[in-house]
Amino acid sequence: MVRIQLHGRFALSVDGRPVEQALPGRRGRLLIALLADSRHSPVDRSTVVERLWEPVAPGSGAAATFAALLSKVRALVAPVEIRGRSGLQLVLPENSIVDGAVAGAALHAAEAATAQQDWRRAWTQALSALFVLQRTFLAEFDEPWVQRRRAELGHDRRRALSCYAEACLQLGPTELASAERSARALVDDDPLAETGYRLLMRALDRRGDRGAALEVYARLTRALREDLGAVPGPASRALHAELLEVPPAYRG
Repeated sequence: MVRIQLHGRFALSVDGRPVEQALPGRRGRLLIALLADSRHSPVDRSTVVERLWEPVAPGSGAAATFAALLSKVRALVAPVEIRGRSGLQLVLPENSIVDGAVAGAALHAAEAATAQQDWRRAWTQALSALFVLQRTFLAEFDEPWVQRRRAELGHDRRRALSCYAEACLQLGPTELASAERSARALVDDDPLAETGYRLLMRALDRRGDRGAALEVYARLTRALREDLGAVPGPASRALHAELLEVPPAYRG
């Protein structure tokens, strides 16, 4: 079995044997990481070269250097294959595991379960996605393409947090603390996105602290006014009105 870890420190193992240290240097590891992250579609060879040489532009000798690197990596990673010439694609043996692919599938399942109000499945799948997405993508690298990918994956993490927090709210009192933590993480990650504030307001209200829930709304109002010159949207205003008008004991 082949396992590739892209979140946290990069790792590649074949039948339990670590292989990443045998790869030829930083670019050898980045090559596998780049192709593993895009393994369902080929990556243009020129794009691979550009990303491996970032932040500087590839020089006149880059093509030859890359050809030698690719040949070495292909020989070292069997049974993993790198197929193609103008477009390169990583092909893994059956039952291989790439943590990013696992997280992506779990996030898709969590959002589908949330839409179907299957809260136990949404909780399980969102937690599986977060187990991976909470770790920094390729933590030991800082190339520009890696940083861009981290920003994209930050959006995925917030989607998983939203599903998880909603499922926790729906599953009852034993999960309220987890709902609150996830909602606070959403607010911290994106202080101008209203979803996290609404989830936090609901979690605090379910806990019986309506005053704290109303203060969260005030915080949202200040953030939007000061940064965007805007006001909370209809969903947030409706929740705020509900908190003002309906006693907690009568809300579901």
